[in-house]
Amino acid sequence: MPFSNRRRWILFGAVSVLFGLSMFYRSAIAVLTTDLMRDVPMDLGDLGLVSAAFFYTYAVFQIPGGLLLDRFNPAKVMTALFLAALAGAVLFAVAESPGLMVLGRFLMGAGMACGFIGALKIISLQFAADRFGTLSGVVVSVGNLGIVVATTPLVLWSQGVGWRSTFLLVGLFHLAVTLVFVFASRGEPGRSLNVQAPAGASWRSQLGGLRLVLRDRQAWLISWAAFIRYGVLAAVQGLWAGPYLMGVMGYSPVTAGNLLFLLTLGVVIGNPVGGFLSDRVFRRRKGIMVVSLAGYALTLAALAGVPPDAPLWLVALLFAAFGIFAGTGNLPYAHLKELTPPDRAATAMTFLNFLAIVGAGVFMQGLGLLMKALYPAATTSHEAFTAMFAVCAGAMLAGALLYSLTRESVVSSGCGGV
Repeated sequence: MPFSNRRRWILFGAVSVLFGLSMFYRSAIAVLTTDLMRDVPMDLGDLGLVSAAFFYTYAVFQIPGGLLLDRFNPAKVMTALFLAALAGAVLFAVAESPGLMVLGRFLMGAGMACGFIGALKIISLQFAADRFGTLSGVVVSVGNLGIVVATTPLVLWSQGVGWRSTFLLVGLFHLAVTLVFVFASRGEPGRSLNVQAPAGASWRSQLGGLRLVLRDRQAWLISWAAFIRYGVLAAVQGLWAGPYLMGVMGYSPVTAGNLLFLLTLGVVIGNPVGGFLSDRVFRRRKGIMVVSLAGYALTLAALAGVPPDAPLWLVALLFAAFGIFAGTGNLPYAHLKELTPPDRAATAMTFLNFLAIVGAGVFMQGLGLLMKALYPAATTSHEAFTAMFAVCAGAMLAGALLYSLTRESVVSSGCGGV
């Protein structure tokens, strides 16, 4: 049963901010590498493990987390996990060895693993179906703001008070938002965050639901398309855009940062706009996704053809278009939810999320190996990045073709709220 309108929006705001914290934790290592290696004895191998530890447990906990969200009260499950992530953030802040840092990152990844899917679960329980795409888009946009905070603002804070104090302050904010989430999710008399699993449902029956998800052709088509869509976005946004913009195009770090900000801004704008169009205008998911993936492929193909002396405005336009076309990552979740029975919807969405996260790792590493294999003597040359963008364009076109094979869903106006 939905909460009162005010409490429902407070709950939504809290889960959105907590997902933003998840994206902050995921991205924060990149700008702190010098400080971490100065203060904690470690080599590049240790640093790589510290960075990757978050992603390992985040991916591993996707499917178990979905089963827990479908079986139990999602707010209680998420509270326990958010507190585990908080413990990880504090441990990371005070760690004096790489091993403790890795443990802290493990806890952060596990604790935040259900942040996004849990937010989608709560939206589905508390709001009408024709708001799901829009609100899930807002959650993704807030998450991308977390990535923005993990760049220049994090550098400035760490320079001012130190990275350890910065993480402790972030942990204090994490605790405050978690408490807001707890109090908002307690509901009112006669109102609760309903458990979707039928009374008396066994773990065996839930695992049977997982097997049904794994046999569902729609789940695989949508999830493989998400594997490509997010894999390319994470690889370019989180790793390869920097060497391309500074090493190939010759831009300063500030200009490169501004272009990456344009890309991220496109994602921030694209998700809620795409969600609104699919919720209230077209009331469909498939067509918007196919068009956005095709536009994504064309933008990547255009980047493959950009010469090193191209005008800055053209590169800026392409990076903004990159972000806008990539900014429909919330729609596959809405689409799959509508094609899946409610008692295994979270399980299906965590399967999708698992493949998307795996895609990020595969494309980050795979594109580097590709450039090294094709141009061993010039791995960061213009030719190497041209090949990289061309391969990404081909992969995205394949993602659009996969999505064109999915079954359309129709957005209804019924369910949890208004």
